[in-house]
Amino acid sequence: METSRLRNLYDLPGPFVTVYVSTDPVRENAPRLFDLRWYDILADLEHQGVDAGARQALIAERGDSRYREGGTRVLVAAGEGRSAHVPYARWLPGGSDFDLVAVGPLPHLLPVLDWADRRVPHVVALVDRLGVDVLAYTDGPLPSDGRSQDTTRPPWHKARAGGWAQRRYESHVEEHWKLGAKSTADLIVRAVRDVAAEVVILAGDPKALSLVRDELPVDVAIRVVIVQGSRARDGSDDHLASRVTEVLAEHLARRTADLLAEFHRYRCRARSLVGVAAGTAPTRRAASADAEATPRSAGSAGSGQVAGEAGLSGPVALDAADGLHATVEALRRAQVSHLLLAEGLPAGGPAWIGPRVNDIAADPADLAEVTSPIRAGQVDALVRAALGTAAAVHTVPADRPESPTGGVGALLRYTLPASA
Repeated sequence: METSRLRNLYDLPGPFVTVYVSTDPVRENAPRLFDLRWYDILADLEHQGVDAGARQALIAERGDSRYREGGTRVLVAAGEGRSAHVPYARWLPGGSDFDLVAVGPLPHLLPVLDWADRRVPHVVALVDRLGVDVLAYTDGPLPSDGRSQDTTRPPWHKARAGGWAQRRYESHVEEHWKLGAKSTADLIVRAVRDVAAEVVILAGDPKALSLVRDELPVDVAIRVVIVQGSRARDGSDDHLASRVTEVLAEHLARRTADLLAEFHRYRCRARSLVGVAAGTAPTRRAASADAEATPRSAGSAGSGQVAGEAGLSGPVALDAADGLHATVEALRRAQVSHLLLAEGLPAGGPAWIGPRVNDIAADPADLAEVTSPIRAGQVDALVRAALGTAAAVHTVPADRPESPTGGVGALLRYTLPASA
């Protein structure tokens, strides 16, 4: 998901009103129910003291014309009075059973980012010996691109002609299959790279699938999952859709597990190194608030040489920030590559912010350089600092041993030495 539109919201003067409201076109009287939900939302906003200008701006963008498509309408209103407007409005596929309304000095963007993080760009290709149907998906239920092409020249089938020419004829057909498979693989590769697909789901004729897989480059072949399905109109569409959903869910689960495992690995190393360097037992603190940052080459969170690792006589390099205070300090240094927020983390916990996106603190005394720190929701302040410093935001399970302490943690883009 392109986050530039979300980052631009922080350049606008507040206050902000963020609304998430769902509609389900399948339900009876869906338009009427949508109207009633908006009536309740507007009454709630008036009760909270949101002025008429912001309420009118929201009404104008509520999305009446999209009832039939369903989903969740997301609106962010900024400003007050005549200057109030809606700089961000979009539909998210899928609905929810409740509406969400947030009013404050910052927009409430975590649900949008969480939705985007759970989208898996993928390609579905239905293959037979005649050709291929390729569908590419990005962040919606409908394909962003679709191609259908017969890639194999005739003859396509081996005929039992008999006689001395039988073997030559069969070889001719097999050569056409191989050439067609190469063209099919080229179409799939093009679609994969167009949408940066994380998963490539193939279905169809086993012989054709085998030939196509042999033609895929390694970087695409390692993303392939083969499921049952057919290019023919044989009624297998529902089964194929179900299997695609399962494959994507499994991919998401693995991705989250890998992220938490990486975070836990570097957190454990940081605790151990800090404890050994200090001559004490390992501490749970994964980052030192008063340490000076030491940049390292860009890459994954663990791709740097650990300072003082050989003898541990000097400062040690940390790759993870664990807990609210350590993560806030890393965000203030623009050091975070991946911000991890646990599911169910209370959005209303306090944080303080200043005019710059990385002006953030858990205690206003820590923002001594800011004349008048503004109190904001903790989650919204963390997200603002992450987006403003080009960090990715992930929602992770709260109940796993690898999860961050207090529901807040981060992987770091460069190492942080902790003083002995």
